[in-house]
Amino acid sequence: MKKISLIISIFTLLFISVSCEKVIDLDLNSSNSKFIIEGTITKDSLIHTVKITKTLDFDETGAYPTVDNALVTITDNLGNTTTLSLIKPGCYRTTDYLGVEGRTYTINVVIDGETFTSSCKMPSQVMVDSLTTQEFSFGPTPVFSLVANRLDPAGVKNYYKFNLYQNDTLINGIFLQDDEFADGVEILQPIFGGNYRVGDTATLEMMCIDQAVYKYFNTLSVNAGGTGGAVPANPESNFGNDCLGYFSAQTKQRLKRKIE
Repeated sequence: MKKISLIISIFTLLFISVSCEKVIDLDLNSSNSKFIIEGTITKDSLIHTVKITKTLDFDETGAYPTVDNALVTITDNLGNTTTLSLIKPGCYRTTDYLGVEGRTYTINVVIDGETFTSSCKMPSQVMVDSLTTQEFSFGPTPVFSLVANRLDPAGVKNYYKFNLYQNDTLINGIFLQDDEFADGVEILQPIFGGNYRVGDTATLEMMCIDQAVYKYFNTLSVNAGGTGGAVPANPESNFGNDCLGYFSAQTKQRLKRKIE
């Protein structure tokens, strides 16, 4: 019996040790609260938005408090600089700053004497040739997933993020693809989300993003169970470890079709 008890004790200690290694350490103390910076700059657009909030204390609930006193600037690799204006709580925006494919953009955010910086190169745009659907039958009424048919450029790592709309309503979720198994070929992979039905109007926006931004959203999707929402386990930010969030220089294409 002593031997059995000893074995059980050792097994219990090992189990506790292994379990502790898998726990994600969240910054829950009020002294460790962090800023969340979410910014994009998009090809051919003049208006770009940066949202800045702050994490809640451990014993607080509700929406993240906004940050309204930041100095936000964006500069490209040619030296073109713009300063963003606060247009509503926590939301900063440009007015006349053209996003150009292939340029590297650097965002600089100063909050209460702290500076946060991130750089991102806007990737080359991959164009969707056609927007089609793939039918799935899970019952008497079929549902459809969208397919963004496109030829992936060979020899280049490409990462894609999608916004899906069903009858002009944005579908909640994080939808991503890459070309790990489709380099240089036509991509016909369905985008699972929305459960479109006959008669719906489907709208798709495809963004070409860089690897760091893809990694951020992929981690966020896994942590949130693929449903988006708040940052549950601090996905790796391209600002580094000093704050949460991301900065993305991206292309965007928008297509629409009626489900028939």
